[in-house]
Amino acid sequence: MPLVFNQHYIGTMDYWDPTVTDGLARSREVILFDNAGVSSSSGEVPTNFEQMGANAVAFSRALGLNQADMLGFSIGGMVAQEIALQAPDLVRKLILVGTGPRGGNGMDSLTRVAQRIFGATYDPPEHVWLAAQFSPSAAGQAADASF
Repeated sequence: MPLVFNQHYIGTMDYWDPTVTDGLARSREVILFDNAGVSSSSGEVPTNFEQMGANAVAFSRALGLNQADMLGFSIGGMVAQEIALQAPDLVRKLILVGTGPRGGNGMDSLTRVAQRIFGATYDPPEHVWLAAQFSPSAAGQAADASF
């Protein structure tokens, strides 16, 4: 069963950790998806989740997928949910990672740690994911530096 990855905000398919994707690819087909206008994909970036989902469905169908497991990280989880709504026959399993509620309702009640991480400024901005994925411990920072 193919596994389609939908990425987070400001991320591209190059942001997936190869340790994760290569590990999963040992036993199944792994497909990394950049929506329209993201990174080297052509087209215009959609302005809503419905269009992002429609693009992802069209992409999956163009690959000839009849069914797949859909994984979405952060905003990619919103896209994966749209895929499930728009093409339920396409989705065998829906895997949501770090996905908030539609419209951001309740996102203001983040834990203190999440508020610290997501409230800080990062240069470059994508370094927010290093702070989110690696602990401030010595071992975490060593893993961050090697990543």
